[in-house]
Amino acid sequence: MAALDKETIERRGVPGLELMERAGTGIFHEVLKALDWLEPIGQAGPEPGGSPAVVLFAGKGNNGGDAFVVARLLHDEGIRTLTVLVGVRPNELQGNALENYKRLAELKTDVVSVRSAEDLESLRERCMSTGLVVDGLLGTGLSGVPKGVMAEAIGFINSLGLPVVAVDIPSGISGDCGVPVGDEGPSDCYVRADLTVTMALPKVGCFLGKAISAVGRLSIVDIGLPEDVVDTARCYAELMTPRRIAHLLPGRERLSHKGTYGRLFILAGSRGYTGAAALAANAAMRAGAGLVFLGIPESLNPILETKCTEAMTVPLAETHAGTVSDQAYLDIKARLEHCDALVIGPGLSTNDKTALLVRRLLGEATLPVVVDADGLNCLEGRADVIRACRAPMVITPHPGELARLTGIKQPRILADPWDAARQAAHNNNVICVLKGAHTCIALPNADQGSCGEVFVNILGNAGMASGGVGDVLTGIIGALLAQGLAPGTGAMLGVTIHALAGDIAAAEGDEASLIASDLVQALPEAFRWLRCMKKRRPVDGGLIRCYYDYDQ
Repeated sequence: MAALDKETIERRGVPGLELMERAGTGIFHEVLKALDWLEPIGQAGPEPGGSPAVVLFAGKGNNGGDAFVVARLLHDEGIRTLTVLVGVRPNELQGNALENYKRLAELKTDVVSVRSAEDLESLRERCMSTGLVVDGLLGTGLSGVPKGVMAEAIGFINSLGLPVVAVDIPSGISGDCGVPVGDEGPSDCYVRADLTVTMALPKVGCFLGKAISAVGRLSIVDIGLPEDVVDTARCYAELMTPRRIAHLLPGRERLSHKGTYGRLFILAGSRGYTGAAALAANAAMRAGAGLVFLGIPESLNPILETKCTEAMTVPLAETHAGTVSDQAYLDIKARLEHCDALVIGPGLSTNDKTALLVRRLLGEATLPVVVDADGLNCLEGRADVIRACRAPMVITPHPGELARLTGIKQPRILADPWDAARQAAHNNNVICVLKGAHTCIALPNADQGSCGEVFVNILGNAGMASGGVGDVLTGIIGALLAQGLAPGTGAMLGVTIHALAGDIAAAEGDEASLIASDLVQALPEAFRWLRCMKKRRPVDGGLIRCYYDYDQ
């Protein structure tokens, strides 16, 4: 963004002051929308002394300048404001921030300068009577953990418990890496925003680690950067939105039959883990697979015949521990001759004989295969099995499973999940779906000379942190591969559908009560939602229309 701003200002002749005005105007409109949701506090006029409707915290940089623009425009709208200049006196401001401060000062609005925690506390009563806080303290150029009065101000904003709109990026978050790491580990000193209004393009740091919890809803403001300048921006990661993914959705021909949409074999389940197998199979049926065969330990067949009405159970030889035995290999191989894709893993266990079966199947697999959960745990320290597999493969680990598979420490994976997924995809020639709050899909580079692209999911909610939700994702991706989608396409579409179903399910109740089977039940609405987008039709009657603004 620094380079794009420089190109726009220095070579295209757009004044920096003009860009700041555009940014402030965009934030102003988002603040007005936010105020519409709140009680009408401080709407009696712009005179100083009354309770402000909006308190704006400004630093000395461009984010502070943006906040000054917002304060001026709110004043013009007849809305009382209080602008708090943190850690700097007005005469210490420079450049465009100084110019916009002067414009604001001419209006005789409330502006105070604070230099200490005591100064901040003296404002608490006035701030608590407000409706909304605007965070314009720090911007994307943050290089370390905030200190001094700036850190005090961040803590003060969070302590107010009021709705917060962050300018460009929540203060304390780095645009490059998310939450900065200090001497004692990742910082906890950052603003928890409800809405982040970012300029021109999303910032990488907003989607990494603990920063995910800081951003809230993300809105992007067009500040008029020339399109050809924006096109020069390069990043190995790309955000996936439903509108950009919808075209991948396969169609359904009227003249077709169940065999048209693929046969999927799922190897799953063990004693005590019938739910994982059932969730994967039922999700695969809901995701459009024509036929689903569920290979399970034979003693579990009565249970899973009840749990899975549409999928066909395949009882297999089992171990004394109630897991699928390596003796089932020939039966599975015969089944696979009539299938289009294979899923290995949900609830499978890591029994020695089961692990031997998994390695043997992967050694001879020719069908597209999805390996998840215990399928990956059976390969702990044996990534060579994956590298030797001739079949197109999608692996769907969470950070712990990826750590066990690759030997890379989990904290390192969590510190940079996108790069960890890229390395796993590149080193093993697979599609790596690294699950998390923002699941990412890493593709291997076609020429094998370097790491490939990463696609980042922006949908979903905290309610999906629940047992079995990953098994649903595995079933969805397996079904899409069985229908003939390429592994990368199936992974991207599957992750999007899965997250969208989670948001639909959450919209019907509450995130805290979300369970995995709710996602399976929400899949029809998720498919309908995407198909409407694909055909550019309005999503009338959609359950999540008011829950999430995906167009943003």
